[in-house]
This record gives sequence, structure tokens and C-alpha cells, in this order.
Amino acid sequence: MKSSSKTKTIHYKNCFITGEVVLQEALRKTLSKESIAGKPNNRQQQINGDDGTVVFINRTSDYRGMTFCQLVVLESGKQQPFITVDDEAEFYSIDALASEQIPEKKKEGEEKPKSTKKNSDSEKVRKRKEFVDSILYFGVYGNHTVVLQSSSLRTRELEAHLSWLLGTCTKNIPDNAMFVLKDKPAESVYQKLMSKPVKSIKLGAPLTKDASNDPSSMTEIQYENVDQDEVHASKVRFVPQGLGASMLRAALPDGFLEDLKLEESLDDANIHVALEITYLRKTTKIGQKVIDSVATSLRHLPESDVVINLQGGGRISGDELKLSGGISVKFTDSGLVDESVLFHEMHDWLLKKISSSEIDTNIEAP
Repeated sequence: MKSSSKTKTIHYKNCFITGEVVLQEALRKTLSKESIAGKPNNRQQQINGDDGTVVFINRTSDYRGMTFCQLVVLESGKQQPFITVDDEAEFYSIDALASEQIPEKKKEGEEKPKSTKKNSDSEKVRKRKEFVDSILYFGVYGNHTVVLQSSSLRTRELEAHLSWLLGTCTKNIPDNAMFVLKDKPAESVYQKLMSKPVKSIKLGAPLTKDASNDPSSMTEIQYENVDQDEVHASKVRFVPQGLGASMLRAALPDGFLEDLKLEESLDDANIHVALEITYLRKTTKIGQKVIDSVATSLRHLPESDVVINLQGGGRISGDELKLSGGISVKFTDSGLVDESVLFHEMHDWLLKKISSSEIDTNIEAP
């Protein structure tokens, strides 16, 4: 694979930790060699009990005053599908490669060391290869955080893991401390939102589905000359899911959506659920405070379509409530991210936002 560059979106988050804790200082302390979480093996958070899937900070480094980290998720023993492209074949064969079958990558001029079976078995236990499911990159400068998300690791997962790592794992923040990675709109949008009261909020989301076997349609099939019965699922039930479904569940009787017993997907139905929050003619100070608070909180709903209408005119869309931007991400010949270029781009982007007063700098970096 030849080296290439792609434009990727990075997101700004402001970290809030009760007790005047600065994220960068806490992170450096947590990942230091002297810490109980100094090695990746000691800072792995299990995702779903005993299924072998873990998330953890792998590599960390400093670049021009910022602390950069890789957040990695992997599933032990996972098999990776691959396809064999054969121009002469009638079809391409698909197989799977287990993690223990990953070949050793020997450096040029390096000879394979001799080892006994005992040493070899010990080495396999201590040092093994696993497929990496996903990598998220983030940089921290004081309480300012810049994030490059991946397909399965988003800022929500980063917030949850950092809260666990700094709290439950290392006790570097108190158990009762609040840990939040807050979205922040550009300063111009924030001033626009603060300058006028909110007149109405429109929140919309598509109605999507989740497929599952329908237990109500299990059929028992009898086979001649066979001593046992087999039970098969004859139907797949499509249950509405997502933000649109959540809004409907709040408004409709319990179990209404589940009782629809949909036999087809909703993906092509183009059903859109909309919620409008407004007031008639005028409201009280308390009512205005409620609607203004709802407006500023909706930035935490990435899957929704948000439109905020201000009194006397003016409109703010949901994507304006987040501070993000595009950077050029370079990939090496092997398809991996060129981290030196990535860290430089993320560092420069953040400093430009700070210098242009789009980011509040009340909390200085160490």
C-alpha cells in the first residue's frame, strides 16, 4: 500500500473534573513508570465481563507541551477475515487468520534467536500478537482535549475510559469526582446563543431498526426416523431503535413499538421523528431558563438533527454546537497513521483555535 493522505475530522472537548484537577497532570501521573498503571497490561478495562474485549491507553508521548495517547480496543483470540484474489478463479476464496497465525516480522539483517521449548512457551505467554479492532488518538493540553475518533471508539468511550482509569484504576481522582468531556461551540456561536433567548428547539432523528429473532414465532419441526425435535426461528422481528424510537417510547404506551411486530426493515421507510420544544406567545423567567438549558445540552446528541431558533430571528444548527475541524492525516506504506504528522496537525489546530479566542483559556496548561 502506498503512503497517502486523507482529510479527517478532529473534535475539541473541554475536560471538567471536580476538585480543580487538571487532566494533563492527572494523565501524566497515571501513565508514568512509577504508577501502578505504568504498563499497558495493568491499565486494561474489560468491556463486557469475560468476553476478552478490553480498552486501554497503549502508547503515550509528549509533543511540544501536549500529551498524546493511543486509545486501543482489542478482542483476544479474534480471527480476521481475508480474501485471496485470483484472476483465474471463478470466485475469490475467503478465509480467516487467527491472531496466533500472524507471521513474525523480522528486521533486515536480524537472525532469529535460538530458544529451548521451555523458553519458547514462556515467551508465548508473555508476548503474543492480537488484532487491533480500533485506535482513537487524543491530545491533551491542560484541560483542552483534541480527539481523532475511529469507527468504534468515539469521544463517549474515551470519556468513560478516562473516568475509569483516573478513578477506579489508579485513584488519581476521588470516587465522588465528576469527570466530563464537554463539547464547546465556537466562541462566535456561543456568543450568538447567549445574546438572545431561545424561542424554540426542534429535535429530530430517523426511526431505525434492530433485527432479532422473534421468540413468538418459534416453530417445532418433526422429522421422521429422528428421535429429537429441532426448534427453528421462522421469522426475524425488527424492533425500532435509536433516538427516534426513544422519543416515541416516551410518548406512547409501554410496549407499543415492540408490539408492532415488524417483518421488514425501517431503513428505507424514511420515517423521521421530530420533537419541538417551544412556548406560546410568552413565558416566565424560569420557563426561559429551562428552554435555554435544553438548547445548550442538545450538543451531546450526535445522531440528532438539532435546530435552535432564537427570539427576534437567528438560527443555530446542531453541528454548530460542536467545535471541530478537518486536518490532513498521513498514512504510511503499511496503512498505519503517521503519528508524527498527526500530532503536529492536532497541536497546530488547537493552538490556532486558542490564539483566535475560539477556546476559553482560563485554565492554563502546565
